[in-house]
Amino acid sequence: MQGQYTHNLPQIAYCAQEVKLHEEQAALNSGTTLSELMQRAGHALFELVRNKAVKNILIFTGKGNNAGDGFMLAKRCLHAQINVTVCALFEPSLLKGDAGEAYQLFCRSGGRVVALRSCIDRDFDAIVDAVFGTGFRGELPDSVKEAFGQFKSSKAWKLAVDIPSGVNGSTAEVAPDSFDADTTLTFIALKQGMLTGSAASLCGELLLADLGIAQAFEDLSHTNCCYPGGKYLHSLKPKRSPDSYKNQCGHVLLVGGGKGMAGAIRLAAEACLRTGAGLVSVATHPDNQATVLNGRYELMVHGISLPKELDALLDKADVVVIGPGLGQDAWAKKMYAAVKNFKGLVVCDADGLNLLAQSHLPWHRAILTPHFGEARRLLGNTTLNMSKRFEMAEQLSKEYAACIVLKGPGSLIVDGKRININRSGCSAMASAGMGDVLSGIIAGLLAQGLSRYEAATLGVYIHGLAAEQAARDGHLGMLASDLFDHIRGIMG
Repeated sequence: MQGQYTHNLPQIAYCAQEVKLHEEQAALNSGTTLSELMQRAGHALFELVRNKAVKNILIFTGKGNNAGDGFMLAKRCLHAQINVTVCALFEPSLLKGDAGEAYQLFCRSGGRVVALRSCIDRDFDAIVDAVFGTGFRGELPDSVKEAFGQFKSSKAWKLAVDIPSGVNGSTAEVAPDSFDADTTLTFIALKQGMLTGSAASLCGELLLADLGIAQAFEDLSHTNCCYPGGKYLHSLKPKRSPDSYKNQCGHVLLVGGGKGMAGAIRLAAEACLRTGAGLVSVATHPDNQATVLNGRYELMVHGISLPKELDALLDKADVVVIGPGLGQDAWAKKMYAAVKNFKGLVVCDADGLNLLAQSHLPWHRAILTPHFGEARRLLGNTTLNMSKRFEMAEQLSKEYAACIVLKGPGSLIVDGKRININRSGCSAMASAGMGDVLSGIIAGLLAQGLSRYEAATLGVYIHGLAAEQAARDGHLGMLASDLFDHIRGIMG
């Protein structure tokens, strides 16, 4: 039976609706049926449960095909003499078609469903969410919230079937009190909404069982969403010939560091050097010149008072970074205005984004790197739901005619035609200066000849991978500057 699962995830993802739309035809084209797919899903779930050596399992079921998968798992657990308890959060009589048949098979095998009250205060070593699947959107019913809440503090291993209930597999929206899984086993194809923002955290470890119809599904479906893996991304790294010299490796000018804010621009500039840019210049407030230069003498640091002093530096630059530590005072606005007229490639971050938000003018040759709060300001809407990450990134790309990096877990890279979801990074990155380092990495890659989309995609990946490596010494207390040696090692 084709019910195996894998940790090796594909490099494309789909809207959940796309999976739901084509799964039946993909099954038929593969010589099978939806009923057989449900059996394969149950088998894959059972193999995972058995590999975890589960002895006492609680399965929450709903009223659709997700519940059918849960009942298939429950039936196999019964046959394997695993102690299984099924708590139906909806009346089983609501189950239709293949899901109803799965319920009947479970009952004929000697199984029965129980009410929530009979599960409370019992010990389980595994809890399975088989309540909602690809069709979920909106809010969870109170009965489901109550069930999940009763076991929220349980130390049992928590497994989500296909998608954690409460997560929208297309938009990445997360309903309050969603199921918080340690592991999610998803079926047929990756759903894009599981890979970014809070949804990615709720999924925990993500596994895939394609149920033997992956190729047939791919032949029927369309997506512009990629989830690129490390092998492909490493292939994008700039290649340097033995006779290269610094002027061939790009010249980056970083503009920022308002009075008293030298740290951010220094971090961005050093990250740019570590990524391989041949020449790195910094234009900063005159008070910061010595501080930025101190200890990193490879940088060419200029104290700039007036915009006209930037002209010569801009003329020499291939790429400009604007924003780290810039501030929003009169000096900052003058520096920003000068850079806005630059005809080359620009990475705009931090206060550069906040100043851009005041004009809402397109920036055709820019990469914008907002976090959620900056994205809301750029869109002029401070009430936007932070879960609507795809919508926000695509709207930003359209409004500003720019390549967008919407930062956060599963950062999104969008250029108006394509979406990449980053798969590197860790919680240790919640530390001051991380965004500045990312700006420098992306600029260094641009300077070495990568396109905006390639530089943004590879830069975000390198940033996250360097953080993962640095975090091996401890997640708490990791500094942005701890990434530098790792960036160099990754670049090779």
